[in-house]
Amino acid sequence: MYDIAVIGKGLMGSAALRHLTVDFPNLRVCIIGPDEPENRKTHAGVFASHYDQGRITRVLDPSPMWGQMAQESIAQYPAIERASGIVFHHRAGCLRATDLPERIAELDACAEQFAPPHKRLDAEGCRAAHPYLRFSDDFVAWDEVGEAGYINPRQLVAAQLTAAQANGAAVIREIVAAIECKQDAVTIHTRQPPSVPPTGQGEAIRARKILLCAGGYSNTLLERKLDLRTKGHTILLAEVAPDEVARLRTMPSIISTFAHADVSSLYMLPPVPYPDGKTYIKLGLSGNTDELPAPEPFFDARHNDSELLDWFHTDGREDIAEAMKAALHRMIPGLQAVSYHSVPCLITKTAHGNPYIDSLDAGRIYVMTGGNGYAAKSSDAIGRLGAQFCATGEWPSEFAREDFHAVYSP
Repeated sequence: MYDIAVIGKGLMGSAALRHLTVDFPNLRVCIIGPDEPENRKTHAGVFASHYDQGRITRVLDPSPMWGQMAQESIAQYPAIERASGIVFHHRAGCLRATDLPERIAELDACAEQFAPPHKRLDAEGCRAAHPYLRFSDDFVAWDEVGEAGYINPRQLVAAQLTAAQANGAAVIREIVAAIECKQDAVTIHTRQPPSVPPTGQGEAIRARKILLCAGGYSNTLLERKLDLRTKGHTILLAEVAPDEVARLRTMPSIISTFAHADVSSLYMLPPVPYPDGKTYIKLGLSGNTDELPAPEPFFDARHNDSELLDWFHTDGREDIAEAMKAALHRMIPGLQAVSYHSVPCLITKTAHGNPYIDSLDAGRIYVMTGGNGYAAKSSDAIGRLGAQFCATGEWPSEFAREDFHAVYSP
């Protein structure tokens, strides 16, 4: 029997597993979740949203909580890389740009609180620092350097798991089909991923406690459902040739918020190599995309994952990809792109905008889920909170517990 089983082998779950092995070395722990499928379009199992090469990392954020989480996580990146031998952090810098007065005030406050290495630039300063980018005269930008840039989420998960396994954790590459909570333990029933040749009906794994980190799939395993809004998210990948990569070699990650009818908030990564041998600039909408004329879809994943499976078999929303393509060329005039394609992703939103980190069932079932589209860079700090709370039943004092309480579905 395990002391703690982590369900969900993504960014938050893998972080929690490593922290359990470091902070509580006498516990017997495991993590359960399938590997990335070889073919997204034909895969019939579950998916994760970390199947990607680039996520922005930075401290500057309008939310002080997310800024603190990011600062703590970024400080741990070197130790995770040393422990695993896997490099996932790339210091490209991050440019936050906006022409909205309320956002300017929020970011000024965050910059004062956390004081990461950065320069506050007006539009002329932006053009001087990044001449390949176009900004209107009303823009203000915070050019964060130092540790800011991007992480490779696939490699970060691999690094967390490698470090945890070196400390004695078990990794079980199966899909959790059901959980059964009893007085003395939790029984976890698994099934094998569709890509694995069948050798049986999975396992019945017993643990004294579980930490549920299954993202948009969390409610499929709970009797009492959480208030989780599972939302489709379209990503555009613009392929760039080597000469364009060289021209944009100093390009930072970018988060831009502005007044525009089609695209009002956008994030963009510098050219990043992908497993297919090509290099892409990645874009996605950020902010309140619910206000789009035709918002991206929400899915009812409380009882089954069929809608999620259908979504991951698509290429996302074509109209949103076209809007991002136009925005890309407004921001980088003269960009020479070789090709474009879009892919689906998933964002799991909580009722209060912070992750749910809570105890659900008599100290047996703990939950840590709901990244709200911001969790990749901060996943190590989130994982630490979940690991400590699950292992001890006591809330770490540096964050307010009420900010992370679970909210149940009406």
